[in-house]
Amino acid sequence: MKAAGGVHNRWRTLKSLSRHTVSPRLAGWSVLVGLLSGIVVSSFRWILEHSLRLATRFYSVVLPAHVMLLIPLILGLLAASLIIGKLVVSQPLIQGSGIPDIESRLRKQSSPSFPWWSVLWKKFIGGVLYIGSGLFAGREGPCIQMGACVGMGLSGSTMTTKTYKRELVAAGAAAGLSAAFNAPIAAILFVTEEVYGKFNVRIGIAAFTAALSANAVSTMLFGTAPVFILPRVETPHFGQYWQMAVLAVLLGLIAWVYEITLLRSHSLFTLMRIPRGLRSLLPMLLTALIGISAPQLLGGGNALVTLIGNHHYTFGLLTAFLLIRFVLSQITYGSGSPGGIFLPILTLGALAGAAWGSLLTTAPFTSAGTDGSGIITLMLILGMSGLFGAVSKAPITSIILVTEMTSYDLLMPLGFVTLISYLTFDILGGKPIYDALAQSHE
Repeated sequence: MKAAGGVHNRWRTLKSLSRHTVSPRLAGWSVLVGLLSGIVVSSFRWILEHSLRLATRFYSVVLPAHVMLLIPLILGLLAASLIIGKLVVSQPLIQGSGIPDIESRLRKQSSPSFPWWSVLWKKFIGGVLYIGSGLFAGREGPCIQMGACVGMGLSGSTMTTKTYKRELVAAGAAAGLSAAFNAPIAAILFVTEEVYGKFNVRIGIAAFTAALSANAVSTMLFGTAPVFILPRVETPHFGQYWQMAVLAVLLGLIAWVYEITLLRSHSLFTLMRIPRGLRSLLPMLLTALIGISAPQLLGGGNALVTLIGNHHYTFGLLTAFLLIRFVLSQITYGSGSPGGIFLPILTLGALAGAAWGSLLTTAPFTSAGTDGSGIITLMLILGMSGLFGAVSKAPITSIILVTEMTSYDLLMPLGFVTLISYLTFDILGGKPIYDALAQSHE
């Protein structure tokens, strides 16, 4: 009897440990969340990539040869804007990136709950129409929100999953980012460092399992190549650290200005008294003008980053690109249409870094011993990490994310630049961007 009682007690202990720490049941459901999120997000990503190629070809090749297509283009943008407006009005949760909403729900004491199916399909269609038109919006926010919707949907499927509602929503968010960028480790860190705000074993295991599962799906479709295909750069020598320090301070200043303007970006549409159902039309028409004059600037920015990393652009042109994308990305987000800021921030950081690197290749810097070869690419990579790390106040996530997206081992320089830009932004009173956006929507 004692032996039987001992076995029973040990079984209860194992069940308790399974329920309160690392549960195989939670891991199993997280795998399913990751696989399903990977399918949804990879499909979304595939459509966006092909839409951007078509948009770029249309503006650079087709439209110049057939100017009369400008009228159908404007009518098409108007129709897309009306559809997006109806989707946003019918389901306000699909506005913007969706990350602030998921973040606020996961941090509340109460169990997260939202109309996941309505958000999922409307975000998917709205994101395809908006981001796929070539606008300066990122896919990562919608991917994170759609992944969270998958987690929310599965969390209500059986009595078993209701215990893990918060964990599965977090798992879906991590899976969404992982599949969006082929960056599973950064996805795990982003969910624990930024979205959830603290490390929790169950959240961590769920996010880890789902992110790896989603990455397996996206890898089968997109391969193992990093998002940014850039030329190889050498590890910077000690004499270049002053250059990186100057860049880091500049990035901190840009991050501060970016947050201030982004939080007020919706005011433009209020002042212009544009109906909510038509707000996406303004950024779409402005993007069309950019597409006609400079089609290489279209999209969230991953193609542009690869382009400027492999070709030499002057300081003046890179600065112009930076200003254009800065202003238009603010208008794009301010419209409240489905689209993220994650990738646009990385692109702005890349442009700032490349502009600084281009300046360093000119006199008097070159005469001081600066090696021009590779300096632009190096500063481009550091710029992405520095700006995103400052704006998001998630420096560790930023460093790992850029490392995964470029496959470069530059952890020391990345850490150096990201820390200084983060401190500059913090001294200026900057807040984590997704926290600030969530507060502004309350």
